[in-house]
Amino acid sequence: MARGRQQRDAKAAALAALGKDLSRRAGSACELCGGKDEPRPHRVPPPEEASLDTAILACASCREQLDGGRLLDPEDLRFLATVIWSEVPPVQVAAVRLLRRVMALDVDWAVEANDGLWLDEEMEERIGG
Repeated sequence: MARGRQQRDAKAAALAALGKDLSRRAGSACELCGGKDEPRPHRVPPPEEASLDTAILACASCREQLDGGRLLDPEDLRFLATVIWSEVPPVQVAAVRLLRRVMALDVDWAVEANDGLWLDEEMEERIGG
């Protein structure tokens, strides 16, 4: 039991250590919505280890949604139609995952954005699709 906690604490510390680099990359704003309300590092699995290639800076609202929380009004998530084209892999992965949750609600703009999106096999695997 203590070993599991040590591993979890080590992962959290590694993610927190990325904060400065993520803030520089993101301009201290959420890499999804652009909000500046308490952006913090958020790991975008897989893989397990935290790095600049597996983490984003996300505001409280986006972190909650990424963790499977209740989605905002789909109209408030229209920023995803642009962010899915991010050149930063973990940002793109997070944005596409959220977009597909919105798309499952049969929201027209989300369906159109997803239909126009092209992803290579490796990115589709990473997204989980």
